[in-house]
Amino acid sequence: MYKYFYQPEGGWVGDCMPCYHDGEFYMYYQLDQRIPKPFPDGEPFGWSLAKSKDMVNFCDYGEVLKKGEKYGREHCLYAGSVIYALGCFRAFYTGECKTYVGTELPKEVIMFAHSKDGVNWIKEPDLTITAPDNYEKDFFRDPYVYFDEDMKTWIMLIAARHQEGPKVRRSSLVYYTSDNLENWVFQGDLWYPEMYHLLQMPDLFKMGDWWYLFFSEYDDEKKTRYRMSKSIFGPWLAPADDCLDGRAYYAARTIVVEGRRYMYGWNPTRKENRDTDMWVWGGTAVMQELYQRGDGTLAVKLPDLFDKRFVESSVIIDDFELYRADGNADKIILKDSGTFYRLDFDVEFAKDTYAFGVKLYENSEEDIGYAYHFSPAKQQVVFDKLPNYPWFTCMNRGLSRMSDLQPGKKHRVSIVVDDDIAILYVDGVALNARMCEKPGAELKFYVHGGQIKITDIKLYHDFV
Repeated sequence: MYKYFYQPEGGWVGDCMPCYHDGEFYMYYQLDQRIPKPFPDGEPFGWSLAKSKDMVNFCDYGEVLKKGEKYGREHCLYAGSVIYALGCFRAFYTGECKTYVGTELPKEVIMFAHSKDGVNWIKEPDLTITAPDNYEKDFFRDPYVYFDEDMKTWIMLIAARHQEGPKVRRSSLVYYTSDNLENWVFQGDLWYPEMYHLLQMPDLFKMGDWWYLFFSEYDDEKKTRYRMSKSIFGPWLAPADDCLDGRAYYAARTIVVEGRRYMYGWNPTRKENRDTDMWVWGGTAVMQELYQRGDGTLAVKLPDLFDKRFVESSVIIDDFELYRADGNADKIILKDSGTFYRLDFDVEFAKDTYAFGVKLYENSEEDIGYAYHFSPAKQQVVFDKLPNYPWFTCMNRGLSRMSDLQPGKKHRVSIVVDDDIAILYVDGVALNARMCEKPGAELKFYVHGGQIKITDIKLYHDFV
C-alpha cells in the first residue's frame, strides 16, 4: 500500500507499542478493520504484530495478543507496552469493556502476559491491576514499563484520573514499582498537571542530563507532547515547542536501537476521505528519529535507518531564485512528480520576505494544490490546500509547527511524499499531513512578497 510507511492490507493502524530485541523490530499495534465503522464503533481488536529486521520489510502476524470474549473483561485490548526482560517478552496491556460502565466492574484494568518468542502469548489474569482508591475506575490505561538504573527497580506509568478535581482536567500519570515485573506497589502520582482529560500513551526516558516525559492528549489539540526535567520526579518543564509533530501524528512511543531513539506514531485518516472532513481514529504507522538539541529540547528528523534506502532520481534540478516584491512568483520544478518521492533542498530567504513554500500535487490550470507554507514573521510552517476558495478547502487545524526561520540562513528541508501522506522536516521540526484528493501532479515552489534562493536540490524517486 505504501513504500515508506506501514499499513497492513485490509486495516488501519492504531496505537503502536514498539519493542526491539536481538536485532529485530517488533511493532505491536491495534488493527482497526472498520467493521462496520472506524473505532470506537467497529469490531473490538487485540494486538497485532508487524515484525522486521530493518523497519522496511515486514512480516505481519495478524492478531497475536488476542482479545477476549465479546462484552467480557478483554472485550477490547487498549494500548500498553512490550519489553524483553527476565528471560522473556512481557506485555503490559489494557483490558477494556464499555458495557461495564455504570456497574461495579471497572471499564479499564491493567493486565499482563508473557511470551518466549513475542508471537505466542500466555496471559496472566491473576496479576490484573485496577485503579487505586481515589482514582476513577473507568480511566486507567496505557501502561509503560521500564527499568530505572538509579533506583534499581522497574517502574510502570499508567494514565489515570483523580476522582476529585477539575471536572475535565484531572488526569495524572501514576506510577508503580516492582522488582520482578509481577508484583507491583502503587507509589502515587508522578505528574498531576490538572491540564488534560487523559495523559494517554505515556513514555519516559533519559537522554544526557535530561529526563523526558511523553504523553498524548485528545482534549486540547490532539497531539503528542513532552515535558523535560533534570529529575524523574520533576518539576516537568514545558519547552516553548512541546510538540513532536502536528495534529496528523498521534500516540507516539519510543525505543532505543544502537544508541538512536526512534519514535512510532500514526498518521490519521479522514472521515469520508475528503480534505474537508474531520480526522478519524487510526491510519498509517510512521517512524521518526529523535535527537537532542544543545539546550536539551528534542528535535525530529528523517531516520538514519532509512536515509540510504532512498534511490536518487536521474532528474537534475538546477538551483534557482524567485523574487517579487509585491505578490506571487512561482516555478514548477516537476510537471509530474509521481506519487512517491523525497525532495531535499536548502532554502535561503531575504529579510522581510512575507511567505514562501512548496506545493504538492499542484494543478496550475485549476490553480489549486497542497502547500507547506512558511511564514517568517509568524515563525511557523503550515500545511494547507491553497487557495482556500471557496472557503475552506482543507480541515487543517493543528497542521502547523513553530519553526526558527531566519533570513540569510540556509534552512535544510526534506519532504517525503508517499501516495496520500507527506512529512516535512526542517531544522529539527516535523510536520505530517494527509492529502485525500490530489488535484494535480506538479511540484512547485513559490514566494509571496520577497525573495528565496533554492539550492542543493536532491530528488529521490524510489525506496528499497
